[in-house]
Amino acid sequence: MIINWKKWAPLGIVAIVAVVIIGFYQFRTKAPAAGNVDDAVNAIFAEVADDEAFFADVEKDAELLVTDSQAISDFGQSYNENEL
Repeated sequence: MIINWKKWAPLGIVAIVAVVIIGFYQFRTKAPAAGNVDDAVNAIFAEVADDEAFFADVEKDAELLVTDSQAISDFGQSYNENEL
């Protein structure tokens, strides 16, 4: 029996990635607040704090990329072969 790996390999890789992503999100979710208003509000505040931290990290990454891009651009302009 010949297995056509060109068809099954990508499908297997996609299946493995899907299982990993689903598992990651299931372990990441927190227990929901049940019945108590204070618990619900605290859960919302915790999620907002997590989101703020995530967006702060994204913003820092974007600033780092801009800084790196500017440094690379400046480095390219520092060499002038006519000055030699």
